[in-house]
Formats: sequence, C-alpha cells, structure tokens
Amino acid sequence: MSTTTFLQIDLQNLFYAAKSKGNRIDYEKVWDYFHGRESEFLTDSVIYMIRNPDINSEKFESKLKAIGYRLEVKNTYRHLASPLKCNRCNNVIKEAKYYYHQSNHDVSISVDCMSKLPMFDKLILMSGDGDFSYLCKFLKDNGKQVEIWSFKESFNPLLSVHADRVNYIGKDFFFRKPNLSVFGINSDNI
Repeated sequence: MSTTTFLQIDLQNLFYAAKSKGNRIDYEKVWDYFHGRESEFLTDSVIYMIRNPDINSEKFESKLKAIGYRLEVKNTYRHLASPLKCNRCNNVIKEAKYYYHQSNHDVSISVDCMSKLPMFDKLILMSGDGDFSYLCKFLKDNGKQVEIWSFKESFNPLLSVHADRVNYIGKDFFFRKPNLSVFGINSDNI
C-alpha cells in the first residue's frame, strides 16, 4: 500500500539558497524524483512563488505548470516613496525611489497544508525556513509524517525537532552545468 503524500515547495527559499551556491534548481528533476517513488502517491505538488513586477516570469511559470505543478503565486508590489526634504529649506535630502513590498508564503503554505490534512499521510516540505516548525509540530500531533528537503546551509535546526526525516538538497536536483573544454578536450575526460 502506498503512502499518500503532499509536496509543498517554497520557491523563494530554495531559489536564494541555490543562488548563493551558484546553482539553479531543475524543477523537472524534482518532479521526476518525487513522482518516481514507488511507495508513495502524490496527491498534490504545489510550488509557492513570489512574482516580481520587474521580471517576466510567464515562461518559467508556464514550464512549471507544463511539468505538472500547481502554482500559488503572490505579487511583489512596487511603490514610489516620496523624496525626503529638509523642513527648514525644503531641499531634497534623499531622492524618491522605488521600494518593493516583499511577502512570503509561510502562512499560505501552512493554511493550504492544514486544509488538506485529511487528504495525505505525509508532507514533503522543500524549505529550510524554521517558521515551519510550528506546522511540522501540528502535523506530527495529528499523526502525519513529515519529510524536509533543504540546503544544509539554509536549514533551520528547529525543523528537525518535528521531522521524521531531513534530507539535504544536492546536485541531483540542479541543472547540469556545461562541461568546459580546454583546448578542445572535454574536461570530463581529463
């Protein structure tokens, strides 16, 4: 009998952790890995992402949907802050500039997970964010299994307290970097 599993991916958490290592995650490899586990049946696979108004992510989002992910998207809002002026002389001290109102999906991920509680036996959470330790405790208290996937460098140990298993993301989930050729010789053959 297979375990019903719910996969939740905190895209921003993974994106910045991978970027700090000079890598990019290949979400098709992630999909293939988790959907290829014979002892599990994935009831849903969701990527939670923040959309930046200055970056066209339409192609990326289309690719994720084509792979099979369900997307939960929040927009980052840009607003123009007024210039800072001196009260006495009215000279501009600081120019007006755009600021971004950042948000995250911590609450969305938690609420989505809790609303689907009867539909799965196990949560696979791809995030190292320690704020999810409360969600993990709730799941364990309700008889669910919890598996965490994170980068070792960005993993918050609070998650391990209530996780059945912690896995560190490695090169198997990265895009393969092109082989460099030195004088026409493939570096893999050296």
